[in-house]
Parts: sequence; structure tokens; C-alpha cells
Amino acid sequence: MEKIMIYNGISPYLYLLAVCLLMDTYGENVYIGCFIVYLVQLLVTVIVSVKSKDKAKLAKINKIVKFIQIPYYLLFFVIAVLGVMVMMGLMGIGLLFIPVFIAIDIGVFLTTIIPEEICALNLIMNRKISAGKFILYLIGNCIYVVDVVLAVLIHRDFKKSEEGVVT
Repeated sequence: MEKIMIYNGISPYLYLLAVCLLMDTYGENVYIGCFIVYLVQLLVTVIVSVKSKDKAKLAKINKIVKFIQIPYYLLFFVIAVLGVMVMMGLMGIGLLFIPVFIAIDIGVFLTTIIPEEICALNLIMNRKISAGKFILYLIGNCIYVVDVVLAVLIHRDFKKSEEGVVT
């Protein structure tokens, strides 16, 4: 069941391709379609994360998803910065695009933050990590780059807990 979460890693690329390739043909309907697919994706992410029996596997897949998304985020930030800068040259219209880029970014980020938070919650509930580490995971998962490092650490904590070590 957890393997369906790999879609979270490739979905940003698919959304980007859909917008770039289908915009001329379908116009604004591409955005509506992507938004509907995203809402379904988010719902599936929540359901799979909560219902997953093997949180260690969920943590491993989430770590893989984070690594898959790294090139997307680099590309996204380049496109966002260049887009805003170019549009700022047109009488400040670039400021209008900042909320759109933030909304897209938050949407993609949520698909990986939810499983990671649920994995951290599982670790604390099973007394596999300390309260301080749990709070670090909750806050750190909301910070770019730090969240990738914490995905590796959460997966490592699950591996240690299988060996009987409490961190």
C-alpha cells in the first residue's frame, strides 16, 4: 500500500509537464485538472499514511520521495525566481505571481510532510524517540533542506527501533 506514495515524488514533474504541454490546447482547464488531481493525491496521501501498518516502510518510501523531488525543487525555484524577475520588469506584475508560486510549493510540500509527521508521531507513541527529538522532527520537517535530512533520520530511527535501540 505504501508504494503508491512514490507517485508523490513524480507528481510535481507531471504537473509541470501538464501545464507546459497542455496549456495551449486546454487553457485554464489544465489548472483545474491539476488541482483536482492534487486534491485526490493529498487525500490518498493522508489515508495511506494513517492506515499504513508498516510505518518503517512508509518512512523509507517518504525518504525516497524527498530525494526524487530535489531536482524538481531546484527547477521550480529557478523558474519561480526568473518568472518573478522578468514579470517585475513589466510594471511590477511579478508580485502577482508570488502567491501562485507559494501555493504550488506548499501543495507539493504537503505531500511529503504529512507522511513524515505521521511517522514521527508513530515513533513517539511507541516510545522509540524522545519528546525533544519528536519536537525537532515536527518543526524541522517544515523547513526546506532540513526536511530531507530529517527524512533520513526518521528512517534510521525506524531501523534502530527494529533492532531495539531507543533514541
